Amino acid sequence: MLFGTQRVNARGHLEVGGVDAVDLAERFGTPIYVVDEDSFRARCREYVSELRREAPGASVAFATKAFLCRAAAQLAAEEGLRIDVASLGELQAALEAKVEPETITFHGNYKKDEELLAALDAGVGLVAIDSTDEMRALSRLASATGRRQRVVIRVAPGIDGHTLDAISTGRNDTKFGITAENGAALRAVEECLGLPGLELVGLHAHIGSQILVLGPFALLAEKMVGLAKTASVRTGWTAGLLVLGGGLGICYGDDDAPPAVSELVRTVVATVRRASQACGLKPPRIELEPGRSLVGEAGLTLYRVGPVKEVPSGENETRTYVVVDGGLSDDPRPLLYGARYPVLLANRAAEGPTHVVRVAGRHCETDTLFDVRLPLPRPGDIVAVLSTGAYNHTMASNYNYFCRPPVVFVRRGDARLVVRRETVEDLLRRDVG
Repeated sequence: MLFGTQRVNARGHLEVGGVDAVDLAERFGTPIYVVDEDSFRARCREYVSELRREAPGASVAFATKAFLCRAAAQLAAEEGLRIDVASLGELQAALEAKVEPETITFHGNYKKDEELLAALDAGVGLVAIDSTDEMRALSRLASATGRRQRVVIRVAPGIDGHTLDAISTGRNDTKFGITAENGAALRAVEECLGLPGLELVGLHAHIGSQILVLGPFALLAEKMVGLAKTASVRTGWTAGLLVLGGGLGICYGDDDAPPAVSELVRTVVATVRRASQACGLKPPRIELEPGRSLVGEAGLTLYRVGPVKEVPSGENETRTYVVVDGGLSDDPRPLLYGARYPVLLANRAAEGPTHVVRVAGRHCETDTLFDVRLPLPRPGDIVAVLSTGAYNHTMASNYNYFCRPPVVFVRRGDARLVVRRETVEDLLRRDVG
């Protein structure tokens, strides 16, 4: 299972973006995050073109929580995407990438006053209101500074995205958004329309991540149109924008079969139009917020194999442990979510799998990464873990005071460093005791 520009070259090595993965490991060291720039760009263009074809005026926003560095934000902006941020750090990264502030949406379920002020000072295009407390705070701050901020209200639509609990965000029992089913969202619309300093332009919802069926997306579109109609009848206000989140899944294994972007877009657009026509509402403009499905398959992580050992695993049974030079700190998802990935040996990519092995990290706990079939690994081999473009770099930590890996973009035979490897000096710089 290879993605984008990945292939096995004449040396029998994994190649991506026209660059030999083994050469990348030698040049930049391991662990290393690698991003296939052409694949990333192609996915951005696919979303933009499909949405514009089905619904002229619709927009796409890159959910940077999936993957963020200045180069990533710049790339998405160059391809015509808006940018979603949810912290001061994400906002600053986008601004330093020269993203136009009016194309930025500030998300988050708890925005402190200093964050709301930073959004106002930057001139972000939208703030996604997540609670009535936040709505009142933003009104107070905007009024005090003489600004009028465009906002959308984030709604908890009461929809199960049929994904992992930790990444299911559209249920009633969730920290995100204002509940629709008990009338709280409608009351928030009414209050927002009367608050100074705010301009309510639409509604927002997001139901989860790694969703592999279209039904939840269609249900979300239908429910949001229904709420917009109810709000229109109650207040006379018309929602000009429906932001319907992201969440489309990607391939992590042979049994994953995510819908195509075109199928998602057709489903969402057709449902919004049909539901709007049924209730006599002018169809709102649509925005989608993909993250994982833009960059997930475009990324891979390279590790170098260290010790390989056989250990007893049961009566008359043994297990082969393959220890790599990373683990929990650069890919926490296997331990957090039971995540799995396609795995191969980059320097022996042409060889067929012969052994079931357990790939483990080198942290001070049992950070098992994967149980996979590979050619029997040897010390010095390069393990390539595919589909790691989303939620690996952004979730990396300094557990055991490990230094976070660099990020390298590859394209048409060239490799460029976009995030340098962290150093021990970086780790200790904040220590002032």
